[in-house]
Amino acid sequence: MANNIIMICLYLLPLIPLMYLFSLARAAILPGRLSVFTQMRHYFDVRKDDVVGFYQREDMIKQFEEAGLLAAGFTPMKYRVTRDLGIFTFAMILNIRYILNVEQGYPVFGLVLLFLLYGALQLRESFPIKYLLLGMKVQYERQKNAEIFILQQLISNEYADKNTTKQNIYHMFMYMRRFLKYTRPAVDRFLEEYPHDPHNREKAFNSFARIVGTTEAQSLAEILYQVDQSSPEEVHEILTKRYEELKKKRQEAYRGAMKDRGVVAYTLTFAGVMMVIICGLFVYYLEYKDMMGATYNMN
Repeated sequence: MANNIIMICLYLLPLIPLMYLFSLARAAILPGRLSVFTQMRHYFDVRKDDVVGFYQREDMIKQFEEAGLLAAGFTPMKYRVTRDLGIFTFAMILNIRYILNVEQGYPVFGLVLLFLLYGALQLRESFPIKYLLLGMKVQYERQKNAEIFILQQLISNEYADKNTTKQNIYHMFMYMRRFLKYTRPAVDRFLEEYPHDPHNREKAFNSFARIVGTTEAQSLAEILYQVDQSSPEEVHEILTKRYEELKKKRQEAYRGAMKDRGVVAYTLTFAGVMMVIICGLFVYYLEYKDMMGATYNMN
């Protein structure tokens, strides 16, 4: 009886979107003044704006940007649409498999797992995705800081030899930008603003630090501004002094990364051990259940 009710519901389910589309078409055609296709196009354009507004999450854009997802072209709206389409597709596959083979029973367990997965993928506080974004933010900052340290080291090497002709910061950035990935937008902004106002070059350095968004980038911007405003005799001393400070921060970041990797490795190892223990207990439970069933049948 339950299977028959489920089958009837599944067969009637496709009628819901068809009826909805019919009502939309009817609402678009009824006014009758414009052409049918024009009215339908306007109506669906309005509906498209409603859907975009529903999936848009302005409060999450900053977190996606800090995690490096916006730079990769992955916005909160794309994430939510992909999540909903994926969950809906898997739910439809489970129901279609049930329709094709009714004898296997309705996939209640699979749908419950999909529902729990959908809940876990919500963009809310204290949910797994939030912690994943925080982890990606830390990793993204480390990748940017690694390029910051490389930039500082290359510039220090350029000014290390006092007997050679030095390039200015602008031309060095123009040459090095092709080798950068995570800090390239900040370098491009610097190259755009630097020549526009020769009397206020500090603005270009501040824009570079702001777009990168790390304390190491702020330190490098201060160093480069001092280099840009100093004489060649003073530059070597400035770079030598600040190089040690930035190197120390780089070493601290490296130790932090190693610590995080250790925590991840410990968690994976502990989870694997617990799974082995749980599976062993479950096997013993099944053996005990079979033994008790055999004893009951013998009696």
